[in-house]
Amino acid sequence: MASISTRIKKDASKSYMVRWRDPKSHTNQGLTVATEAEAETLKRLLDANGQSFEIAQHAILSNQARVPTVAEVVQEHIDLLIRPSSGTVRTYQVMLDRHIRDIIGHIPVDKLDYRHLNHWVKSMMAKGKAPKTIHNVHGLISAAMNTAEMLQYIPKNPCRGVQLPSIDKAEDEAMFLTHSEFNMILEVMGERYKTFTSFLVMTGTRFGEATALKVADVDLLAKPPTVRVNKAWKRDGKSQFYIGATKTGAGKRTIGLNPALVDLLVPLVASRTGDELLFTTPKGERIVHRLYWHFYWVPAVKAARAHGLRKSPRIHDLRHTHASWLIQDGVNLFTISRRLGHTSTRTTEQVYGHLMPEALQAGADATERSISGFVR
Repeated sequence: MASISTRIKKDASKSYMVRWRDPKSHTNQGLTVATEAEAETLKRLLDANGQSFEIAQHAILSNQARVPTVAEVVQEHIDLLIRPSSGTVRTYQVMLDRHIRDIIGHIPVDKLDYRHLNHWVKSMMAKGKAPKTIHNVHGLISAAMNTAEMLQYIPKNPCRGVQLPSIDKAEDEAMFLTHSEFNMILEVMGERYKTFTSFLVMTGTRFGEATALKVADVDLLAKPPTVRVNKAWKRDGKSQFYIGATKTGAGKRTIGLNPALVDLLVPLVASRTGDELLFTTPKGERIVHRLYWHFYWVPAVKAARAHGLRKSPRIHDLRHTHASWLIQDGVNLFTISRRLGHTSTRTTEQVYGHLMPEALQAGADATERSISGFVR
């Protein structure tokens, strides 16, 4: 069996020595390579070919001359990612195995063109895949093709200009509750989670952000009182949850707290250490979305509907509701965007723009002016 040893150079960089015993001369041989990947490849080929360096070298040269397939390039792109989370690698690997490999994965990367990609989009749609899924997987393919371009496998990225299904959401997909409608749900919510539910609607934080907050993130003595959002629950490659970064860089933000919410949070902060989770289950553990939804949210919504509520909101609709309340109160788009942790005001406008009273009134006024010439 060949072996690999690592050498640390004076400049702190590494090199890798592959050692094996030549089957003809029965002498020990060694070769230094620059990267661990090269070392692993050489070792694997030596072990598979009776430690014959000639055969291993021929296989390496033949492989270098061969144009890699789309699947191989996507895999190489994943392997080259700098410090990705295990959850990200797992997600990309699933995308490759489920949505790329069997459709266009076999195509030599230099032959991939608009027709292949168009076929891929249509096949994904035919399988009933959601537009957002298609966009996400296409994003991985496009990023991999950028890598292929940098590695000089292809002259340009063939993903540019490919038409994808629209992911624009219908207006009624985001549900907005009035104050009285939310109160109908809150009144029948389990006592343990009333403050948590109120926090979601009063701050617009995402579920994974709110449940990852620590006591130290809350400053009730500041002017005004604030909560610092800088982390969220993530899932790693083994589907285990851990606290990581927020969804986007803009997700790191400080949110001002209203007096009513401050009153609710005082008992949760008092006499507790800063590293404790702010919101927990009765056993002091993190609040799991699936369990909160099944045992508390759904029963509360059903009970509220039995008392006259006509809507069936999701938990995430509390975030939409928070934004709608701010809009109704005349808060500007930039402030709302920062409070929600959106990357840009464009995102905020796309989701909530149709609620802006000034825009609605401006459109109506402009129409009135334009028809003044023929309406009497």
